[in-house]
Amino acid sequence: MKYSFLLLLLFFSPLAEIFASDKNVIPYPVWGQSVGVYNIFVISAEAKEYRNSSDYDRNRKVSLDGELKLGDHFSVSAGYGYVDQYATQATPWSGWDRWKAGLKTFFTAGIFSIGGGVNVYGPSASEPWIGERNPDLLLVRPHLGFVLDFGRTKFQAFGLYERETDSKFRDPIQDKYYRYMEAGATLSYETNSNWILLLETTYRMAVEDTIPAPRSDSFNLHPGVQYKIGDGGRVFFSGLYGMRKDNTYDQGFKLGYQQMFSFE
Repeated sequence: MKYSFLLLLLFFSPLAEIFASDKNVIPYPVWGQSVGVYNIFVISAEAKEYRNSSDYDRNRKVSLDGELKLGDHFSVSAGYGYVDQYATQATPWSGWDRWKAGLKTFFTAGIFSIGGGVNVYGPSASEPWIGERNPDLLLVRPHLGFVLDFGRTKFQAFGLYERETDSKFRDPIQDKYYRYMEAGATLSYETNSNWILLLETTYRMAVEDTIPAPRSDSFNLHPGVQYKIGDGGRVFFSGLYGMRKDNTYDQGFKLGYQQMFSFE
């Protein structure tokens, strides 16, 4: 009997370490939509590409994002960036990206948390007209997600819907407009040192009657790490691996720096 007890201890001791009771900040996702509320700013650079003998597509982007908590359950956010886009089957362009403004809410009950909000993206002033896509329209992106907090190990998932709208948040006057659905998840584990291991997935699907676009759907896997520096700082790196044929992009990476802060 005592040997059976020892075997059980040996089996569960690694699990006890993984699901330790330390309640730390929920890691801020590198690629997906964040669910929690934060005091944070993030500077990042990313590069993505699709390689094909007759169809090459490359996207590079530098961005700055910030989020500010309003109490314990709400936050506002904003962001901006610069894009360099090249494709053999479309008009290359580069310039300032869409501005972003957002509002989130977040509530916790034990190990379970739920959050939601909406992001609004302004006109893409630098992007040329490509096909039927109108870069002068706004993008509205409501989202909903949840978090399971097991201490060192955390799991978060989200779903969102994006659609084009005019400046009065009405449907554009045209037969078709750009819209899609996206879902994703982040599994994280914080080690005894300063490393946080991440595994993210993102899945994107065009909605029926949207404006057609080549390789509009994607399923990506994002292994990555974050390394804690000083008080609230984190350096991060994460890859992008396309998991389906004719993915939007089949490889890429994203790196940058996150700084969390408090007014207390």
